[in-house]
Amino acid sequence: MSHTFRYLIDHAPTPGERVALPAHDAHHLARVVRRRVGDPVEVIGPGGEIWPATVASITADAAVLELGTAPRRGARRAPLLVCVGLCDWGRLDTAVEKCTELGVARIAVFAGRRSQRVPTADAWQRRRERLCRVAQAAARQSGQGGLPEIDGIWTLEELCVALGARHAIVLDPGAATPLIGALADRADDRPLALVVGPDMGFDAAELARLRAAGAEVCHLGDTTLRAETAAIVAAGITLAVTGHLDVGPSAPPTHGETNA
Repeated sequence: MSHTFRYLIDHAPTPGERVALPAHDAHHLARVVRRRVGDPVEVIGPGGEIWPATVASITADAAVLELGTAPRRGARRAPLLVCVGLCDWGRLDTAVEKCTELGVARIAVFAGRRSQRVPTADAWQRRRERLCRVAQAAARQSGQGGLPEIDGIWTLEELCVALGARHAIVLDPGAATPLIGALADRADDRPLALVVGPDMGFDAAELARLRAAGAEVCHLGDTTLRAETAAIVAAGITLAVTGHLDVGPSAPPTHGETNA
């Protein structure tokens, strides 16, 4: 089966509409994946619906797609906040990419006491723009209708405030409770947040502050995972246990998905 290429648009389309792609998407369509007039593609609307489309016209930097008559339901975003401690930029790219594919609605980066080389506000803004591009590519690949919110770089205090009334779970190798056990024992429907420390982990004072903010500290087994691996594994487990992965692609369209 050949791969179907998808493109995001920022408005709710109508059946049969012709949609002009931005220049960078047109370049991708024409020069990278080399589609031609009449080739099938898909368009993802802001509500998560996926429309069949065909290439109506295309040049090196312009492309128009003609939509079909009815969309199908796209993948849902989960009301989950994943907070990742500052680590190598390439590994943060991986965490954002995979969490976007899973359907995480919000991702935040924070700096702990053991974080190294915390960027300036300008450097972070440039890096955030790259993370947004990574998320966009992951959303197109996975069929996500919306992009996750990407926040940062938070201090530990800002992180504690953002956790607010959520059921927050902090991942730490020294914890006594397994993540899957804590999720199975959940007795409320508060939105969830997962907190993964930076490469060097949390110190004792940081864990105490997070506990004081209401967070539960759990582990992911008897191995020490890198920050991005822990974030991806924990997000996958959480979505599976909470039922987010129970809905298959044949489910009918839904409206009003909740953001984290």
